[in-house]
Amino acid sequence: MEIKEKIKLSDYSTFRAGGDARFFCDISSVEDLKESIDFAQRNNLKFMILGGGSNILFDDLGFNGLIIKNNILGIKKESENNESIIFSFGSGEILDDAINFIVENNFSLSENLSGIPGTIGGAVFQNAGAYGVEAKDIVISVEVYDTNTQEIFLIPKEKCNFLYRQSIFKKNKNLIITKVYLKLNKNFIPNLEYTGLKDIKNTSAKDIREGILNIRKERLPDWKKLGTAGCFFKNPIITEDKYLEISKVYKDIPKFKAEEGFVKISLGYVIEKICDLKEFKIGDVGLYKKHSLTVINFKNAKSSEIKSFVKVIEEKVFEKIGIKIEREVEEIIF
Repeated sequence: MEIKEKIKLSDYSTFRAGGDARFFCDISSVEDLKESIDFAQRNNLKFMILGGGSNILFDDLGFNGLIIKNNILGIKKESENNESIIFSFGSGEILDDAINFIVENNFSLSENLSGIPGTIGGAVFQNAGAYGVEAKDIVISVEVYDTNTQEIFLIPKEKCNFLYRQSIFKKNKNLIITKVYLKLNKNFIPNLEYTGLKDIKNTSAKDIREGILNIRKERLPDWKKLGTAGCFFKNPIITEDKYLEISKVYKDIPKFKAEEGFVKISLGYVIEKICDLKEFKIGDVGLYKKHSLTVINFKNAKSSEIKSFVKVIEEKVFEKIGIKIEREVEEIIF
């Protein structure tokens, strides 16, 4: 493992923005991870684990510490019975590659997550989800390295505190995900309840994967061509009373099921129909024309410009419906 200096972080972020990392290293094993953490602690440096760089926004000043690029790979069958099979995946495995492996081997349950960029560790970290499925629906346990105690141990799904784009790992940065265990179905059971999936051919997990990849290609920008971190904002989860209050003024706001006493509302609808911000743009930063939760860096916008743009959206939504919207994308400060 080599510790490098002054590495351009915009090359490691799908947003294509941000300054330099003071120190940077690639790791491919738990031993590399321990060594890199030891370097940071000995030199009194903050550190950050970087996966696919698909849900972050680096500061223009960069990162005044150690960026640890996770390339921990490996796929292993752990156990199986007549109904299901459990695989372990190194946390640095690319999520979509893992799903392709699962589908090609005729196992089911993960196919709705097809096309999400980033690593499998990153997906678990934020409980990534799409089209009616979240990471929590396939995770059975997570192996972690605790930087405080220097121990490696398993956390069962029930103790991962998975919520909408949340997990125990977001709040406890000392717990570094090293391996993820997924429980998958041997028998194909399609999940096509999410709006927009009804027309997908559903004779196999491969069909659903192909259909969802086509939908994503049609609705979402190609992050390999445009700077973006995907959905920048979360769909708000509000109380039923708050929804009734808003719907007295704006009657057609779409709502979806959430936990008891709460509803999830469509922020895309709010941005486009209520705030009148469809395709809103300032300089090189704007909302994607087909998906208004997606912020685009069209050319060479700085992080500061992206942050200013996002603030305008947040203030407009609050002005119209009195809700402070939350961000999915994590801002990495200097």
